[in-house]
Amino acid sequence: MYCTGFTRMFRFVAHALFTGAIAGTKRCPGPQALLLLIPLAAHAETLTVTWPDIVRLVDQHPRLAAGQLNIVAARGAVDAAGAVPNPSLDATIAHGSARDGDLNRTETGLELSVPLGWIAQRGSKVTVARAELEASQSEAEVLRRDVLLQLRVLFWNLVYDQARVAALADLDAQTADLARIVRRRVEKGESRPVEAVRVEVELEKVTSELDAARISLGVNREQLQLWLGGEKGREVRVEADLFSVPKTLDLTPALAQVRLSHPLIKAARARVEARAAEVAVEKLARVPSVALKAFAQEEIDRRAYGGGVAVDLPLWNWNAGRIAQAQAQLATGKKQLEAQARDLESSIIESHGACLAACRTAVRLRDRILPRSEAAALTMEKTYQLGEASLLETIDARRVFVETRRTYLAAQAQAQIDCSRFNMLIGEEVDQ
Repeated sequence: MYCTGFTRMFRFVAHALFTGAIAGTKRCPGPQALLLLIPLAAHAETLTVTWPDIVRLVDQHPRLAAGQLNIVAARGAVDAAGAVPNPSLDATIAHGSARDGDLNRTETGLELSVPLGWIAQRGSKVTVARAELEASQSEAEVLRRDVLLQLRVLFWNLVYDQARVAALADLDAQTADLARIVRRRVEKGESRPVEAVRVEVELEKVTSELDAARISLGVNREQLQLWLGGEKGREVRVEADLFSVPKTLDLTPALAQVRLSHPLIKAARARVEARAAEVAVEKLARVPSVALKAFAQEEIDRRAYGGGVAVDLPLWNWNAGRIAQAQAQLATGKKQLEAQARDLESSIIESHGACLAACRTAVRLRDRILPRSEAAALTMEKTYQLGEASLLETIDARRVFVETRRTYLAAQAQAQIDCSRFNMLIGEEVDQ
């Protein structure tokens, strides 16, 4: 009688473990994300979040706000570079007395100076400022991608922890039932006392894993709550399909797309353009600065009006040092652009390989390893029913199956993260 009850219990455990959370296998062709669909109104204190919800809120991130302020500052620098300098007005007042006689009066003088030296450098300075503006805009896009990737990794870790906690909670309850059955068998003398100890040890292992998974889930929820805001104490649950990996470009078109339009490359190119314009600014600084002057003077015995020209004389300084400095900075910028392109291409190749490897690992676990581990667990259950296997061997077989299933969930989460990193690098937005 006990063997029949235990057999039913074990079959229920194996079937629930395999079909309740592992989808896409031959035994369970139904919707793969069934465990991960979180009801919106399941609990009044639960906040259900999807990835599009996070994307809509990402522009409120402080780092992105700082990037936008940098763009505003760069636009101000463009306006400043194109601004026309104000003229200057000098005024003097003095008390004058005649050399002969006792005639005295107040003497005044006015001088207006209009600088013209800025005209030669204005175009190059505006070019520098516009290039810096373009670099700031590109860097803001890099910041946005970095923030999205940071939140994307946190999002998928939370999805994985939710699935792991749900699976371990089921396993913990099933193992507790099994422990009660084994204890009853030991009390009746149908099993050795050591079997009760072994199943209790197995229950403690599962409970410990469940506690660790719940702690990890709580940490990820608190981290996501920092960026979502809202009321404290509300439970954040994410809704996503862990088993649907986003599509990715092949490596060759991905590299071509990165070379053409990646914001890091665009920012580095803009810096090179700015450095080239700075060289032109320093060379034009050798042109003598000119200022037009107009004056009016009223003295005790005369009035005078006139104009003049003020010219800087480049006798000792032809700006050679600043020109050499600007040229060196230009050469440095070109090398940094080359290094940036190589580093970025290396990151693309690495992330593409990681995405491909993670996807293949998940597929292999789903199609080849999970069905075999399930079959082995069921075979061991039948062998135990016939009295040809011990409880320890049966538990070990189930443990292998559970570990394989957990590895599969982790592989799916890693595939999501690695493929998301690749898509973020090449600028491909993902919807889910």
